[in-house]
Amino acid sequence: MFDEQDWLSQERPLTRLEDDIWQLRLPLPFALDHVNAYLIQGDDGWTLVDTGLNTSSARALWESAFAELGIETNHVAQIALTHLHPDHFGLAGWLQEQFSASDSKVPVLISEESHQTYLGLWGALKTDAALGKMTRFLVCNGLPATIAQSLTDETKRSGSRTLPHPTFTNIPSNGTLKMGNREWNVVPAPGHADGQIIFYDRADRLFLSGDQLLMKITPNIGYWSDTKPGVLQRYLDSLARLRNYDVRLGLPGHKWVIENWQQRIDEMRLHHEERLAATLEAVKASSGQSVNQVSQTVFRLNELNTHQSIFAIAETLAHLDHLESKHAIQREEVEGVWKFSVS
Repeated sequence: MFDEQDWLSQERPLTRLEDDIWQLRLPLPFALDHVNAYLIQGDDGWTLVDTGLNTSSARALWESAFAELGIETNHVAQIALTHLHPDHFGLAGWLQEQFSASDSKVPVLISEESHQTYLGLWGALKTDAALGKMTRFLVCNGLPATIAQSLTDETKRSGSRTLPHPTFTNIPSNGTLKMGNREWNVVPAPGHADGQIIFYDRADRLFLSGDQLLMKITPNIGYWSDTKPGVLQRYLDSLARLRNYDVRLGLPGHKWVIENWQQRIDEMRLHHEERLAATLEAVKASSGQSVNQVSQTVFRLNELNTHQSIFAIAETLAHLDHLESKHAIQREEVEGVWKFSVS
């Protein structure tokens, strides 16, 4: 039986969870101070699942894990990414370089939709057009132009921690994938990231769940400049599908393992019902509010740092978009800023 307190108090970042699966806890320079990567051993080589952000401390922990597990240059068969947020793919290029021979590269596997996200955002982030689009989007949410620009600059800095970028190999967001000696179902998991894929070992009732389901914290379900409408509904629909899986253990991208899969899903669904109700009440209380103003009520932005604030605003917009799709509220643009009021 997994002991949460033992896991929280243990200092070693490398933990053996199954006979063939290790979890590597990597540091992040954010309030959410770590991300979980996984190493899966197999007869044909190791699979690495997610990578962490490209920082010197994360690279050192990977090297320490390789030394401890005896993983050498020709021992890694592939790198699989659940989604293309910087904390999950930032070291993919560096790892690909470490384990590629002169005549071949270790494949870095992502969904086709994630690849398109990469081309539209991270691959283009150095361009003025991409950065300008992000700043304008934040201004539409009601942020002053100076703050919007500072948040765009921070996103660009996060992007720099994903370099060098790898050469990607696309895989379908369904079907199966062999990782280690296990056969995994590839399961699309939109919402937190629309191109996210997670991996289910039906024989062992084990889920590598990425950021779709987490303990203690809720995954950010955000509406960003490149997000299609209906992102919260896609997430809720995904949770409904995932609830039907028989899961012994979920291995997530952050925090500790998930032992009661269905219960945690029910908690997530209730959380968003409550957040939608709070968002609607905030709009009712004062008509014609911007996303930023609604966020001030729902998330208490004065208690959040800059990095947290942008995620709170994106999640607020996701909930406003959902309410708008249900005709509970309406949106109009006033002098370049979206304003929401009850229908």
